[in-house]
Amino acid sequence: MSILNSIGGAVLKPIFKEWSRALLPKINGKLSIKGLQEDVEIIRDELGVAHIYAQNLQDLIFAQGFVHAQDRLFQMELNRKVARGNLSEIIGIKALDSDRVSRTLGFERIAKQDWELFNEDEQQIIHNYCKGINAYINSVEFKLPIEFKLLKHQPELWTPMDVVAFSRLLTALLSWGWYDEIIRAKITEIVGEEAAMELDNTYPKENPITLPKGIEFNVLDIDKKFQALKGPFIPQISGSNAWTISGNKTKTGQPFLCNDPHLTLKNPNIWYLNHLHCPELHVSGVSAPTLPMVQIGHNENIGWGITLSFTDIEDLFVEKFTDETCTTYMHEGKIKDTIIYNEKIFIKGEKLPHIEKVYETIHGTMISDVVGHSSTKLTLCSMAYKPGMAIRGWFMLNRAKHWNDFAEAVKNISAPGLNIVYADTSNNIGYYNSGKVPIRTKQEASFPQPGWTGEFDWKNFVPFEEMPYVLNPEKGYVITANHKIEPEDYPYFLGDIYMNGYRANRLEKMLSRKEKSEPKDYVEMQMDFYCTPAKQFTAHYNNIQLDNATHQQLLQQLLAWNGVLDAEGIEGSLYKVSKYMVVRKLFEATIHDKKLVDELLGKGFDAIFGPVNAYLGHNTPILLRILENENSIWLKNAGGKNNLLKSGFEDAMNWLKLNYGNNIKDWKWGKIHAIVFSHPLSIQPPLDKIFNIGPLPIGGDTDTPFQTFIMSTEQFGGELSAPSYRQIIDFSNFDKSTIIMPLGNSANLASPFYKNQLESWITGKSYPMCWTREAVLQHKKYSLLLKNN
Repeated sequence: MSILNSIGGAVLKPIFKEWSRALLPKINGKLSIKGLQEDVEIIRDELGVAHIYAQNLQDLIFAQGFVHAQDRLFQMELNRKVARGNLSEIIGIKALDSDRVSRTLGFERIAKQDWELFNEDEQQIIHNYCKGINAYINSVEFKLPIEFKLLKHQPELWTPMDVVAFSRLLTALLSWGWYDEIIRAKITEIVGEEAAMELDNTYPKENPITLPKGIEFNVLDIDKKFQALKGPFIPQISGSNAWTISGNKTKTGQPFLCNDPHLTLKNPNIWYLNHLHCPELHVSGVSAPTLPMVQIGHNENIGWGITLSFTDIEDLFVEKFTDETCTTYMHEGKIKDTIIYNEKIFIKGEKLPHIEKVYETIHGTMISDVVGHSSTKLTLCSMAYKPGMAIRGWFMLNRAKHWNDFAEAVKNISAPGLNIVYADTSNNIGYYNSGKVPIRTKQEASFPQPGWTGEFDWKNFVPFEEMPYVLNPEKGYVITANHKIEPEDYPYFLGDIYMNGYRANRLEKMLSRKEKSEPKDYVEMQMDFYCTPAKQFTAHYNNIQLDNATHQQLLQQLLAWNGVLDAEGIEGSLYKVSKYMVVRKLFEATIHDKKLVDELLGKGFDAIFGPVNAYLGHNTPILLRILENENSIWLKNAGGKNNLLKSGFEDAMNWLKLNYGNNIKDWKWGKIHAIVFSHPLSIQPPLDKIFNIGPLPIGGDTDTPFQTFIMSTEQFGGELSAPSYRQIIDFSNFDKSTIIMPLGNSANLASPFYKNQLESWITGKSYPMCWTREAVLQHKKYSLLLKNN
């Protein structure tokens, strides 16, 4: 079947490409459009970046919706269908489970509450964005993208709820904290508290923290205006990683802000490169098609970048319902009525809709059934599912003029928990942690808590003024790499699900090499494949002797390795496969449950809404800590350290021979760890051979600065999470700022901007993100004038 699939794909791909060529949108010339107040100019440069010039904000956002729809309409269609739980309408029964999760979590229900909180200006921005999308769909030049034709689906016109529901979905996907509570509880139940404690996410002491001095606020002499401002952004207390570097440490004398958010890579990419300009707004960077404005980038005054902070803003509660119907439940000694929603899900090809009953208590929605734990009635309490004004926060970032504007914007982002780094044209750099964190102890946040007592209900939150932040740190830079944020004396528990800090360790060492750094240094940092814990793991093999002579030679080659996980070497494969075998053996010797072991290695509950969990990447420091502890229960159950290491390496060699043959030259890490950019229609062969891009050899792993972590516990390549966008913002001259992302701005197979950035993204080349009109015209490739009809 796979051979027939490959042949079918090879035959059909050029046909589909020519078909797509006939469906390319108009990007050159003039086009009359209804709904504009004034004419709008859209210049696409050599990279495909859409530079939009309008005379007012309404037309600017309208045109952004228009160009997003031109290049990414099918992606946007899936975004809104998933968010609103309507995917079954176009995919059929295969999408029912996805819709059940979406309706249960209630993205649309919460979005309706969000909408009521927005002011008229914010609602109008979203309306204008939708009008731009609809103007494209209704235009005489509209050509239905090929995916719609294959599914025989016609898109409906857009409404604001499509945008707001998707913003809620994105917020939820970037929020962490609840699923690891289930895993931790199951492990404790099986192995006991003492053994479970060995798997605790103890942060490696040799790795840095984001704010070693805690909250730190230093005003530069050139910007004394901050001293006169009073409010939550300048608290009267003492104390003190994207990354941002002060001008004191750069060759230009001005700040640089660098960011490479790591997300699951798909075809098309999650981000779209755009540059927006009108009298009221000038901003450049990336947006997620389905959302207006810019999510990462810079305006005329400030720039920002984001990484996940992994602050714990989610908890699970065990509910005590009064009977099997779950219509009432106990809370603080009283019987309360359950809110019940009957969600009607229409399915393509089915006569009758599926009715999903959704139960909601004071804590949140009951999620037991959709996550496979129906025997225990669990509700999810999360800031990601509380009404809020995160969209307002992002809109405010686009317009921010200085630090206080930035801080006020971050204050509105109650979820997700993000590290947001900052720099401005007045030579200030900074950082603020977003997301409202409930005040509770580590014990309370680590396991599902009884919901009927009321004792563990969220009552207070860490005050925004006391959330981790820094302005102009004494060390001259801030690095965030999803690692531990706060020092040990920080008064609140923010969570313990942060990443292990190995990337931060490496980045800090690289940045500290020079007294004054420059862009080529930042490119080297973003492209670095050095794996810090690899040498720590292989050091445990120093005195190991294997019975197989060939295997012993390979072990010696591994021990002599420099730790760089590049695509061409076989040492990366020796390290990664042997570590994987050792970890599985270690866990399986005590936990005789494959599903739970997979979860402990990071597997999530759902391919769309939770492909991984907070344990992802934690097995490395856990393994290293256990290998150092001769009294470890886990090590004893695995037959001791030497036995575990020997059998793990032997199993790895046998696995490599079985899957890649006896020729060791075929064991290159890039071959095993090849990346695939999967397309949503790839679930139906041979469409995978037409729309998927790859496999392509690539280096790295979870712990390298150029992070490429595996989204599966079953394989070493395929769908990877990696840098979805790289930016280096130069505050001495915005025209010298550079960008690159995998693939391209267009989702059309025949477009010159379909995957034009891919090779450069892999090799580390980047391109100017043109800012001034002169630079844009210098790099102009196509120009479309939208005429007011």
